[in-house]
Amino acid sequence: MAAKVMTSIYLTPSQKNALSRRAKQRHATVSEEIRTALDRHLERDDKGELQLGLLAGQANKSLTRMIGKLDEAHAAVSTLRRSLTARKR
Repeated sequence: MAAKVMTSIYLTPSQKNALSRRAKQRHATVSEEIRTALDRHLERDDKGELQLGLLAGQANKSLTRMIGKLDEAHAAVSTLRRSLTARKR
């Protein structure tokens, strides 16, 4: 069993009642329910941050490609414009 550090939290009466009911249904203590919920929350949060990082990386690559395509299009339009301007002379 991992070492534990005592801490205090303030719950609303409805939170305390819900935790007590859930703990009783699962044959656990309120503390175990809180630790389980906290572990799940932190795990999900870590995964969410990882997913956000991956998505941000993909978005950055897409933006870099789009910027490159826009630069190419701008260069093509500039070349065409110069060509058309030269023909008018």
